[in-house]
Amino acid sequence: MAEKIYKEKIKKILISRTDNIGDVILTLPLISECKSYFTSAKLVLLTKSVVKDLLMDYEDIDEFIFIDDFKNNIDLFKKIRSECFDIVFSVYPRLSLAVIFFLSGIKYRVGTAYRGYSFLYNIKVKEHRKSAEKHEAQYNLNLLNTVTGEYSQNINFKFKISENEKQVLIKKLNNKFNLTPDDKFIIIHPGSRQSALDLPLKTLKEYIQKFLKEFSDYKIIITGTKNDEYQINCLTKSFQSEIGKVIFNSLDMFNLRELMILIELSSLFISNSTGPIHIAGALGKKIIGFYPNVSPISPVRWKPLSNYVRILTPTLISTNMEEIKAEQIIQHTNELLKM
Repeated sequence: MAEKIYKEKIKKILISRTDNIGDVILTLPLISECKSYFTSAKLVLLTKSVVKDLLMDYEDIDEFIFIDDFKNNIDLFKKIRSECFDIVFSVYPRLSLAVIFFLSGIKYRVGTAYRGYSFLYNIKVKEHRKSAEKHEAQYNLNLLNTVTGEYSQNINFKFKISENEKQVLIKKLNNKFNLTPDDKFIIIHPGSRQSALDLPLKTLKEYIQKFLKEFSDYKIIITGTKNDEYQINCLTKSFQSEIGKVIFNSLDMFNLRELMILIELSSLFISNSTGPIHIAGALGKKIIGFYPNVSPISPVRWKPLSNYVRILTPTLISTNMEEIKAEQIIQHTNELLKM
């Protein structure tokens, strides 16, 4: 861009990410880098209210605007215009939002160069995300890199979980499942709300059978919301004698923040590519994830960002999740639980 941006003159930043939970989590490194670069600026996140509990005290977010609080785009436009933002990073581009940012008079509007409405952005990022050549978090950081002319790869997460919150959840686990602080457990999250391709339930059943034989000192908590009810019920009906003893069905039992704390307390998180796997990644947990081997939903772009991740995919370029076997999952479980 011809005009140089003086970072000390940027006093108010809007970051727009209005899609799913995992996408928002992978935008958090961009948020932290923006706060680090624009040191005197207030940062506001435009997002969905579903993430409110999860991010309520996130260090680098000064304020939220929840898009679903507004009845229509006119009301949202009035809110955005009244805030007098100096710059907006449109991480999840949408025509309606691009128009709102333009009409609101935001001086610097950062967004993709490859949409029909990209003329509404005056700082354009020339990357095609659908090619999945980079991780989503890096694509997000590159919005800022285009502004600064630098190349940041800093992946930082700043979740805060208090000891009191942990104790409250431990008490809930004791009341619901008779679990104590000494009980070790893994989490299996079988659903993905159709955001990805799922590991077949029969493979998870085979894995659970093997796990119960090899890891008698661990419990299993199966998590999910009402959207995952079918998968969870199909998975648990094969283990009726173990339910309430070593396998615990927590269908729709935890809100998003409680799920985050539960993940923090767990020994291992097992999941398809979906929002909670990115919570586990941001917390640096041990993870086994299941991904198809095709763009744009491959692990290259969407793997969780933990140093303790094992990703299982079909061989070569494939969407056949049946190629992933229970024996492979057990092997990685052994490796991770022994670390």
